[in-house]
Amino acid sequence: MTVHVFAGPTIDADRIRELVPHAVPHPPVKHGDLLRLALGPGDIAVIIDGVWHQSAPVRHKEILALLTGGVTVIGAASMGALRAAELAPYGMVGVGRIFEDFRAGRLEADDEVAVLHTPEGEQLSEALVNIRTALNRAVIDEKLNSYDALSLLDLARSLPYTRRTWQALGRVACKADLDKPFAALDDWRTAHPYDAKREDAEEALTLVAAGVPVPASSGPWREELWKTSFVRYWTATFRPAAPGIELPFLPLLQHQQIYDPGFPARWRARVLSRITGLSATAPAAQLAAAAIETASADGMSLTALSPEQRTFWLTPHEMQSLPQNEALLRIMVRSARLDGAWDAWPASHTEAGDLLDTPAQTAEQVSAAYRINTAVAADNPQHTTAHLDPERVARHLLTTWGLDHHADPAARGAAARDRAFRDFDGAVEVARAFYLGARAAEVSSELTDSSSTARDSSLI
Repeated sequence: MTVHVFAGPTIDADRIRELVPHAVPHPPVKHGDLLRLALGPGDIAVIIDGVWHQSAPVRHKEILALLTGGVTVIGAASMGALRAAELAPYGMVGVGRIFEDFRAGRLEADDEVAVLHTPEGEQLSEALVNIRTALNRAVIDEKLNSYDALSLLDLARSLPYTRRTWQALGRVACKADLDKPFAALDDWRTAHPYDAKREDAEEALTLVAAGVPVPASSGPWREELWKTSFVRYWTATFRPAAPGIELPFLPLLQHQQIYDPGFPARWRARVLSRITGLSATAPAAQLAAAAIETASADGMSLTALSPEQRTFWLTPHEMQSLPQNEALLRIMVRSARLDGAWDAWPASHTEAGDLLDTPAQTAEQVSAAYRINTAVAADNPQHTTAHLDPERVARHLLTTWGLDHHADPAARGAAARDRAFRDFDGAVEVARAFYLGARAAEVSSELTDSSSTARDSSLI
């Protein structure tokens, strides 16, 4: 069992380890982080803090994916309290007063818990829930009347969360003739240090440390069709491809789409397998014959397609030279893309089966490409893969696929679709991540060949 805690700045890593010595602290959670860990039954994910401004926030269905996999997910204090209030009916465990207030509807806005902080975790603004707590407790201690407390709360709420500090609240209170109530509040909070978010975070971690069992919900939602194509895509994008391979599955698949000469044949076999119900390892001729028979039974034929449809899927040369059955088969394959809405698209190494070849070797090539991308960007931020000239990448693809650099759009599109891309431009965008690595490998190979030639010449 592993315990992963996503937090900062509500509670720091040292305090997390004090409360749960075996915990693994992480920065605030963002989209993809939960899936990237590849958690399994018995593991625990504690969400305290999360990002939502500078990066996409953790998605609800990412958490559902963990819950269905037997992972206990606990939320408190900040992003954790928000997600737990929304997903409590599905088995996410909420802890603390802030969670209870969100679940009961006493709190509604996300910015109740939002704060501005540095990448290092230094908090620069104050959470509205903490200001609320100070106001409530000052009223209970009779240091402030309810009317003034509500007026100060309205002022605090009017401040953007990035500028919501005690100093800023003091300035706007002075302008609103509430300087005396604010001074009373400020005196109270200075004499009574507290942090409502931290209190809830520590409560959640104490619960984990105590080993209190928290059973997940086993409601009927688990059997419903909640796993959309987005969930499958996120899984492929973030979850490690296989044991021993830290990289996610998707870049491995994309690398083989581009560089593996055998990929088009494997993709064709996979698509025809889905159409016919036969195994993808069946003889190619058998798959082709069965696919034509299936298409005929469904009333589909090459002549049933309009000239515009045939022109879209086939090159002019193919339209003139291919037998009708082969032309129809190519249209079937090219119209089936790597799209999570269809089960031909794999979201994992297990689902990919024979479509993904030599994953360990591909992982090494992808890792090498990523290292080069990082080194180049570190040397010059203007030389990232996003700045690559698309025409240069396009020429690289054409060379890789054995096409002339002057190939027309129809030939380019057909070659891309034979590799399960939507179009050639889409392939260019995917290839950006691997281009520098591929070029480095080509240069290295050229240098090796030159060196070998020189050695051979010296022996003559």
